[in-house]
Amino acid sequence: MSENTITCKNNFGETVALPTDKFVFRPSVYGIIRHGNEICICGNKTNNKLWFPGGGVELGEKLKDALVREIREETGLDDVRIGRLLGSFENFFYYQPNDRAMHAFLFFFECWTDETTLNSNEQIDDIEATDIRWTRIDKIHMEDLCDMNEEVFSIISNLIQTPASPL
Repeated sequence: MSENTITCKNNFGETVALPTDKFVFRPSVYGIIRHGNEICICGNKTNNKLWFPGGGVELGEKLKDALVREIREETGLDDVRIGRLLGSFENFFYYQPNDRAMHAFLFFFECWTDETTLNSNEQIDDIEATDIRWTRIDKIHMEDLCDMNEEVFSIISNLIQTPASPL
């Protein structure tokens, strides 16, 4: 790796080296949305892996405001309570379909809802999310996740031990 390149993973899990000047900063937020003993997950169109509702934070937008917007766009859920920050990670990532390299800062929040109806694929306002559904936390495995597997799986594993609703 030269000083002018960054080695990272693409959305297919392949290692790539890209010029440093290709990368843009991208803060993003994701909700681990709980309903009883289940969490909301979504499929990833390009690699058939799992991820969580969320996405990029717009300039001037607060993290929690961005999370509410992203959750509504992807899931259709309107009544989501945002709780504690579960973790934050830095990641270099290359999204191959649109040739975007990102120096990403990912923030994961625990959320709750009493709603159960989720958007169908036709209703999802996102280029990558598909098949949004509820699943039990203990049914998700590290290899099911599309990125940051160990870090994000650790967050999910810790949720199994915590109450399913806010105090």
